[in-house]
Amino acid sequence: MLIAKAIVFMKDSNEILLENEKAFKSLFEHATISILVTDENGDITLGNPNAEKLFGYTKEELTGKPIELLIPEPLKDIHRKHRHQYFKAPKARPMGLGKDLFARDKNGRTFPVEISLGYYKLGIKKMAVAFITDVSERKKAEAILRSSEETTRLIMNSALDAIVCIDTNGCITVWNPQAEKIFGYTESEIKGRRLSETIIPEKYRALHEAGLKRYITTQEQNVINKLIEITALHRNGREFPVELTIIPMRQKDNDFFCAFIRDITERREAELRQNEYAEDLKQKNIELEQFAYVASHDLQEPLRTVSGFVELLKRHYKDQADENVTKYINYITDASDRMRRLVQDLLDYSRLGRERILEPIDCNKVVQEVLSDLTMAIQESQAVIHLDQLPVISGFATEMKQLFQNLLSNSLKFRKPGEPPVITITAIPKEDHWQFKIADNGIGIDEKYWERIFIIFQRLHTKNEYDGTGIGLAHCKKITELHNGKIWVDSTPGEGSRFYFTVRKRSTDKWK
Repeated sequence: MLIAKAIVFMKDSNEILLENEKAFKSLFEHATISILVTDENGDITLGNPNAEKLFGYTKEELTGKPIELLIPEPLKDIHRKHRHQYFKAPKARPMGLGKDLFARDKNGRTFPVEISLGYYKLGIKKMAVAFITDVSERKKAEAILRSSEETTRLIMNSALDAIVCIDTNGCITVWNPQAEKIFGYTESEIKGRRLSETIIPEKYRALHEAGLKRYITTQEQNVINKLIEITALHRNGREFPVELTIIPMRQKDNDFFCAFIRDITERREAELRQNEYAEDLKQKNIELEQFAYVASHDLQEPLRTVSGFVELLKRHYKDQADENVTKYINYITDASDRMRRLVQDLLDYSRLGRERILEPIDCNKVVQEVLSDLTMAIQESQAVIHLDQLPVISGFATEMKQLFQNLLSNSLKFRKPGEPPVITITAIPKEDHWQFKIADNGIGIDEKYWERIFIIFQRLHTKNEYDGTGIGLAHCKKITELHNGKIWVDSTPGEGSRFYFTVRKRSTDKWK
């Protein structure tokens, strides 16, 4: 009976051992980690499929080969030394703690690995088991992360803005060099301190604390992700204007806030100076226009007196044959007429915009009125006028009529000899303004004069070539500026000119 039980026990034990062997073999064959077994001489005795895949060798190519087959050439000698030392006192442990380990595949590729060693005895033989993991992708990710962290550090250190980060308790965690420059605190002095107790003026501290608490509790906010202007506090107690944007961030399950802060003291001072300058310039322009108006108005009376006496002289010497006297009187008459036109143009220029009455203006009707006034000049020159549909705008009627009249008169005046003028008037709607164009086939203007022609009293031709005072285009410039627009020219000498001007749109602007 005892013998029978012993036989049954041995049979059960063998079956258990057999089942365990099958389990361990399956585990060995299907393990996702590479496993190699070597004897104390360093010869490979076993390798699982994942090891074959990792190193590119078949089982037959690995079995019996020294483990240094899988070690990069420069590391083979030191590996042999470590292998001999390991077998003197073998135990389970990870290899190369704190060091980078490398392996080599069949194609000669060297790649980083992590290795854990196991030890067992097979009879009297000492055997080592190496569990090998290819960490190439992890190393790449770590390199990218290090590069990203280095890039972030460089950005933080070289940023023109102060970068200040706080945690959810309102304590400063990040303080870049520009923050040191703007606020006067070093990083070591301020890191860990509450933001509200350092760079926030006292009048804003309660608002800051309440806003931080409200955002953390309810996500409700008024200033997050917005560009705002406020004042900040320097270490020396000086309050100064800043522009800042606050961005909520999350890293490794930690919430924090980063503020990008720019000192705008210089900009504010420049704006203040500019406003003062603009106000001063505005006042001077008003005084200049008043002077021009008074001067030109008062000049008309003596001119009328001169013209009256010249007329008396002409009558007195009418029947006398002295040619020199007649010539001199004609010189005086021509000069007086030019002076009268100049004074009148100057008076008109000073009056522009004095009585501004904003009203709807049908530019089609305005141009037709101008063409009617210029009928004689159009007929004499045999001009051809092409007029596109023009818009109804909001503007100053008298000034707009004068603008079209000056530009059309110029196109008629500065025509090529012996060639009828061809003038085209168009308007194009833009996003916030109308762009008008008056194009002609006249004598054109050299590019070096394109800016000069809009300056008052600037003439490109003598009075014997073309009549005028040199104020017409200055009128045009002032009129477009009154309508929040601008005027410019594009021209080719001998081929004609294209004058452009803009008028800002208003809510009532439309096509007729």
